[in-house]
Amino acid sequence: MGASELSAPERKQWTNPVEFFLTLVAFAVGLGNVWRFPYLCFKNGGGAFLIPYTFMLIFIGAPVFYLELTLGQFTSAGPLVVWKVNPLLRGIGYASLATNCFLALYYNVLIAYCFYYLIASFQLVVPWSTCGNWWNTPLCTDQRTLANLSRIDLDLIKNMTTSPSEEYFYRRVLQITNGVENLDGIVTHLAVALAVAWLICFLALSKGVQSLGKIAYFTALFPYVMLTVLIIRGATLSGAIEGVKFYMGTVNLSVLKNPSVWKEACTQVFYALSCCSGGLIAMSSFNNFNNNVYRDTISICLVTWFTSIFGGFAIFTVLGHMATKMGVSVADVAKGGPGLAFVVFPEGLSMMPFAPLWCVLFFLMMCTLGFGSEFSIMETVMASIIDEFKTYLNTPKKIIIFRFCISLLFFLLGLSMVTRGGLYVLNIIDQYLGGFPWLIIGVVELFCIAWVYGVENFCDDIALMIGENRRPGKFWKICWQYISPLILIVIIFSFHQFMHEIHDTYVYLYICFYLQFTIVFSSLFYQEVTLDDYTYPSWALALGWIVVIACLGWLPYIFTVEICRRGTWGIIKEARLPHADWGPAREEHRQLSMRYANKNDPKQLSMQTLSTIDAGDTFDLDSAAIEVIAASPKLYVKRLSDVSTTRF
Repeated sequence: MGASELSAPERKQWTNPVEFFLTLVAFAVGLGNVWRFPYLCFKNGGGAFLIPYTFMLIFIGAPVFYLELTLGQFTSAGPLVVWKVNPLLRGIGYASLATNCFLALYYNVLIAYCFYYLIASFQLVVPWSTCGNWWNTPLCTDQRTLANLSRIDLDLIKNMTTSPSEEYFYRRVLQITNGVENLDGIVTHLAVALAVAWLICFLALSKGVQSLGKIAYFTALFPYVMLTVLIIRGATLSGAIEGVKFYMGTVNLSVLKNPSVWKEACTQVFYALSCCSGGLIAMSSFNNFNNNVYRDTISICLVTWFTSIFGGFAIFTVLGHMATKMGVSVADVAKGGPGLAFVVFPEGLSMMPFAPLWCVLFFLMMCTLGFGSEFSIMETVMASIIDEFKTYLNTPKKIIIFRFCISLLFFLLGLSMVTRGGLYVLNIIDQYLGGFPWLIIGVVELFCIAWVYGVENFCDDIALMIGENRRPGKFWKICWQYISPLILIVIIFSFHQFMHEIHDTYVYLYICFYLQFTIVFSSLFYQEVTLDDYTYPSWALALGWIVVIACLGWLPYIFTVEICRRGTWGIIKEARLPHADWGPAREEHRQLSMRYANKNDPKQLSMQTLSTIDAGDTFDLDSAAIEVIAASPKLYVKRLSDVSTTRF
């Protein structure tokens, strides 16, 4: 891809900075803020969890977020093209894109669940509040009828019964089978809901960022309105204070000694900020070149931190009321993940006056949260491919057809997750892509920019965009070079405390070189995956690792291809340089820096040569190089002072 392809004056931009900011808010604030963070707080010491969460946000989340926003805005390119900053590590872009594809598939299935619940809420009595329906079993028992039993009797009966909301989700909505080996056909109503979700996604993205930016006013702001309404209503319910106490009222500092708490805080930060998925790079690539990315970084990090805590109050006030009505502890009803959103919380809402209204508002909010993230995820996928094949997708009509075809393809692929055994498939993808690949990508990103490209060069690029007075200080440099990558490496290798030895039958899967790269990690990070009481068979776990390989395998594969293409390991020194056309997309921005202006000019080629000289190298300074040094003496005086020259 030549410079002319990178330089895309026709590339669309956000109408204004507000649209970009709101799109990032909608992207970052997703379903995980509602069903993941509150449960992690409750599980990991209540308010004490804010300590590792805030620490990880400051020293890992914010630096990686800042780095990715800068890369996208500086190059005006998507996650595939932007990693031309180092040809050997271009696999970062492909790994991010592959991860996003899997994420988009299962995220829209969750939205389909929410959409189905939303439609089902438009009834006088919500169907998950009572037994006696055709999908219920003789074991179905309304938990509110057990409130007057003793604790011993209650535990005994609860182990022998199921709640109406649980049976509604598993037997009516999912019509679930007994295992992943028995997918047993497509569930029609879920397939229809999934089709509607993908149709909405296509329509929202048909015009790219121009339509996405307008929709962001709703997808970013409406969830806050709903959360506020739910908190106000929840605060008036009996037992609400008990729920809040379980959420944040207790501070158990002893949990900070547990490494798993810090690991979960780190992965939650990546979830919350959507780091290393390529989405931040894609969204910022449509920015004005001089947009203040530093301001956006600080603002989004603060909004995400606040929203995670804020959403928890909406959840736990209702759970506290539910526990009071049932005569049990909040700990007995609190769950994380889809179980909270589709079993526990709907049951809690059904116990409130005017239950259908609150169910409609809740699932409308969930759909909005889901679409806010899904739109950005899919725009990342689509924009990345459009950037890569710009010569073919060169008219608005072709681009719209391409977007429709991608949406249709993803709908067809997602049908495997709306079969009767689809939840098992969805859970595998969620478990194997849940944080670990993003941590690996994060380490490689930081190494690529801070050490290979050079942290000072990166700071020069930021200063070029937003001014020398906003040039990153020591904190950011130290985080990019040392603190962030070291913490991530420690977190990655702490996974082995919670994993088991890999089974011998997996060996046949790892034939190629880049697959052998993954087997090293699979032996360390293999885990027994379960769904409630169901344990997955070995072949299903192998499929999970194939998903991981399909994402992370791009890193060693692209590295190997680049080395082989150059024919010798000695060429690594050359390969670590940015591609000749890497840098700002527009010529007027390239002219602002001698590192990017007129890259084919002999002066610039000489300047690039100077930047690769190591101590002890022998070299000649031609007239072009001398002219370059004369034009920018400060830029090269330190570099030349470290080099031993034999001829000048």
